[in-house]
Amino acid sequence: MKEVAIDASLSLQWYLEDEVDRGYSLAVLERLFELKAIVPVVPVLWFYELGNGLTMACCRKRITYDQAGAYLEKVRHLGIAVDAVDPTTILTLPEFARKYELTNYDAAYLELAIRRNVPLATTDAALRRAAEKAGVPLLKPSE
Repeated sequence: MKEVAIDASLSLQWYLEDEVDRGYSLAVLERLFELKAIVPVVPVLWFYELGNGLTMACCRKRITYDQAGAYLEKVRHLGIAVDAVDPTTILTLPEFARKYELTNYDAAYLELAIRRNVPLATTDAALRRAAEKAGVPLLKPSE
């Protein structure tokens, strides 16, 4: 099975309909459902970011808490694989962040993609630039 690292910015766009330019994220989601041979892999941080993004969307009245709950139920059925990372690897993230001009959180996704040698799917501009700089391919929904 082929893996792809996905980040929370991409995943939140699957459900937050008022997000601008959702085309790429929805195409990735469609591909994950159509091709069961592709497994999305995430750091455990992804779950925290997803929950926080939905909570903030509820607080800003973009969605209701019921809608957030329904989205999380859908996420449970996506077959997301959680990367088991050694804590010492997490301590390398500040260096990744500095080197690639990222937040420590975004560095977690880049580090995962590099370590597992998998493409990255993200809508975050800084993370996309960092992936290009690091030689990490970005997932193309049509591949």
